[in-house]
Amino acid sequence: MVSKLPLILALVACQMHAQTPCDVFDHNGDGVVGANTWLYVLGSYGTEGGEPDVDGSGTVDLPDLLAFIPQMGTPCPGTWLPMSSGHVLGVGLMEVAVHDNELVGLGAALPVGSVTYRLYAVLSDPSDRVLAIYGDNDRPLQLNTAGEFYGFGGTTGTTLLSDYQPLFDGVFPANAYSTWFSAGIESEWLSDWSVSTSMQYVDGAGQGLQAQGPGQIAMNDAVGGAIWVQDVMLGDWPDHSGLSLLGQFTVTDPSEFDGTVNLMVLTNGGTTLEMAEGLTFHNGSLLVTGCTDESSYTYNPDATVSGTEDCLYAGDYNGDGVFTVDDFLQLLSQYGCQGCPEGDLNGDGSVTVSDLLAFLGLLGG
Repeated sequence: MVSKLPLILALVACQMHAQTPCDVFDHNGDGVVGANTWLYVLGSYGTEGGEPDVDGSGTVDLPDLLAFIPQMGTPCPGTWLPMSSGHVLGVGLMEVAVHDNELVGLGAALPVGSVTYRLYAVLSDPSDRVLAIYGDNDRPLQLNTAGEFYGFGGTTGTTLLSDYQPLFDGVFPANAYSTWFSAGIESEWLSDWSVSTSMQYVDGAGQGLQAQGPGQIAMNDAVGGAIWVQDVMLGDWPDHSGLSLLGQFTVTDPSEFDGTVNLMVLTNGGTTLEMAEGLTFHNGSLLVTGCTDESSYTYNPDATVSGTEDCLYAGDYNGDGVFTVDDFLQLLSQYGCQGCPEGDLNGDGSVTVSDLLAFLGLLGG
């Protein structure tokens, strides 16, 4: 699919004689694209025309929202972010748990045979940040399974990770496997991040983000909607290993689970923006983390994606990329070992004087 959104964002940057972001978005004139402006945009979402309709479509809809999100927190006059490419490598599922026993839940029990997955964006650099997950009728976000999505929406389900309440897990163990969307936030960060306020979701007057049947979650109406975390633009953000969490999904029938998502990603240290649309995944092809470099002694032939710390190399025991005295001391501890690839620099099957001499030739390299 050829997306109109990068073009729309470029047009916004150039509209009305190349105005600055504040010319377009600082509606109250306070010198920053901030909370008051944001409330104005949200209050106008799904309505006809007005200042927030930056692309002139006649409705304040998804393209307008996505034009605004990267500018959140920008002091005036601000600058428009240029577009990048090649940072979003795809999306994929990891299997979290196969449920061999029925678990008690807040509402219905989690049935035997259910499987919990987590969906990740695969990014080329640990500094890349997911800004938003989105969908509308031109760029549908859609997830499908043969059974049902456990614990999504409704009075006892969740929609966003910020809705998840871990305090219930002890009494209702199925609660930990509820279905929810994230936008780069990991569940273990809940105690450190005020995600209940920083993770947000908005949709128009249409279907929005909801279960549109027992085995379907979609965001595909005309106005569209998005999930995002405003702290990406406003503050610090923990590094990731190249995998950024997009959601947890528990399906009661794992014979089929697939979907399509769209992402806006902040790249190159926050200086550029990337749109990745129509990204597909299927539970028949799971992500497996591990070292994909055959020259590493931690090489995993089953791995599909490498993290920054997955590959270790003989002699570089602390993984800092250089050979130092600390590494040499660890090599000495391996001396005489048979079948120790981490210390066998020459590949003869044992750690000997030859390996020590080989390391000394690398010292400081």
